[in-house]
Amino acid sequence: MNAESRSALDAVRDYVNGTAATDESLDAARDSAAEYGLLTPDAMTGEFLTFLAAQITTPSPTAVVMSPAYGVIGLHLFAGFADNGHVTCIDPEVQHQSLARSAFSLAGIRPNAYRFLPSAPLVGVSRLATDAYDIIVSQSMIEHLSATVDAALPVLRPGGVLVLLDSLLDGTLADPDHTDRQTRAAAEAEAHLRSLDGITVARLPLGAGCTVITKHGA
Repeated sequence: MNAESRSALDAVRDYVNGTAATDESLDAARDSAAEYGLLTPDAMTGEFLTFLAAQITTPSPTAVVMSPAYGVIGLHLFAGFADNGHVTCIDPEVQHQSLARSAFSLAGIRPNAYRFLPSAPLVGVSRLATDAYDIIVSQSMIEHLSATVDAALPVLRPGGVLVLLDSLLDGTLADPDHTDRQTRAAAEAEAHLRSLDGITVARLPLGAGCTVITKHGA
């Protein structure tokens, strides 16, 4: 990618992030997450998550969020689900539950539309029913990317989507001088995805680089 195209991409990102719709509950959730040092998706990524949620055609859409910032991510998903979706939030920290509960309450989301599983993400997702969820959003440790894929894919319904946020490390995978543990793990996850059958993969310039995996139908 040449310098001009990089500049154009930055301009698009700045425009979308500066003009994306927001509201009191989302702003408050972002502010609360920032106070606790939690990374949240930028507005452009949030729009994409809402778009994906809105494409689900099952009568009662279901999602799983594996991220400390599941309050913010959950709000984006609920915005696409309208009134009939359900979100399962997996994270071991009770304080993160409190932040999400406040965010959902402020947004007027009914309490039975979400649940919290206080567990390490890989452990929690492995306990969920197979072929049961429409979308899974993960903001996992880079070292756990391959394990996250293996644990999450069985949980998705055929046609379901797994979103790996910030999985491309701002493109450092393309730099051979980057040989640190995270870069190696991200490259290994890319190779692992190429070895799998029954999926379609798209890599998008959202956040630090987003990987979107669709599970094929039976």
